[in-house]
Amino acid sequence: MEAIIDIIEPVIDGPKTVKLAEFLDEWGDILKAEVVKNMNPVYSPKAEDDWDLQAREKLQQLLRKPFESQTRKGIFPIARSFFKEDHKAAFMVGEMGTGKTFMGLAVAHLIPKTHKRILIQCPGHLVNKWIREAQDTISGCNCINLNGKSLDLLIANKLTSTKPVGTEIWVMGKERAKLHFQRVPQRITVFGRQCCPDCGGQVTTDKETCEYCQTPMWMADRTKVRRYAKAEFIKRFFHTKNFFDLLILDEVHELKGGGTAQGQAMSCLIARSKKVLALTGTLMGGFSSNLFYLLWRMFPHQMKAGGFEFGRSLHFAERYGVVQRTYDTKDIGASLNAASIGRKIGKSRVKEAPGISPLLLPDLLLEHSTFIRLADVSDA
Repeated sequence: MEAIIDIIEPVIDGPKTVKLAEFLDEWGDILKAEVVKNMNPVYSPKAEDDWDLQAREKLQQLLRKPFESQTRKGIFPIARSFFKEDHKAAFMVGEMGTGKTFMGLAVAHLIPKTHKRILIQCPGHLVNKWIREAQDTISGCNCINLNGKSLDLLIANKLTSTKPVGTEIWVMGKERAKLHFQRVPQRITVFGRQCCPDCGGQVTTDKETCEYCQTPMWMADRTKVRRYAKAEFIKRFFHTKNFFDLLILDEVHELKGGGTAQGQAMSCLIARSKKVLALTGTLMGGFSSNLFYLLWRMFPHQMKAGGFEFGRSLHFAERYGVVQRTYDTKDIGASLNAASIGRKIGKSRVKEAPGISPLLLPDLLLEHSTFIRLADVSDA
């Protein structure tokens, strides 16, 4: 007698799709607790200490008082990272209308010094606005407008070497900071040959310095506009490393270029500043390389430790962005007719495409940034 056994196979359900809102409602508290546990934020509103209490008392000295949400989400995270954790630089990313200007001035007010000097670089049309905001926010501050054509104010400070009294705020447009004189070649002609004007050696290359005595092979073009970049003047003639207690870079996303004059001016000012606060509403413009030079200038040690080299933005894009490789069809066709072992496709054209890897946020931005939405301020 044969036994008949029915084998019932288990029914395996397909993958279940859950909406992000439902997932966060169910697991949000657990995820938040794990993030706080592992990330160790610089500032937590639920764990304020004596430093925060003293900072709150100091904020009451401002002529205009901040909203509680501005204090918790913008001012305290940046101020603690600077003056308690001793970080060099930070980003404050906020939507339009959140009060980035006011919060930047509030951070400057929390500098643990009675006499301090702050430099603000902003677009030229915002210079007067920054001065007005500073005078309406910080009592008794001395604002110096450096956006004029001449270098008289900088030269006078260089000659007198005066120290700041109270809160001294210098405001300069980014155009004035970068605009420099034009250069022309500097050579002399001896028996029909171009020579160095200093040592007389024959010039055989296009290098900017003489190969024998290292004398610059260029000079200022005196027939053009005579001007000197104020950022370059500050770096070259103000020899104190921390001449400014705080540098505020407004609309920092406009300084993202590698070899641009604006980017070079940014580097000059950072070299003479103890702390750097970068303000922007649009930190990334769709490409990962938009952040490459900003991060290099603000966090050079971290970028170097990550294996990046200055000028190689494509390497950065390969890790934190999207890279597009294009091959010619004739190269592909030739490779398909070749042997499969060791077959190589022809040379490719590589360029960066729009897109940013989520790894960019935890690897490079999260520990140096605070993000503020307009809804955060409206909830105050």
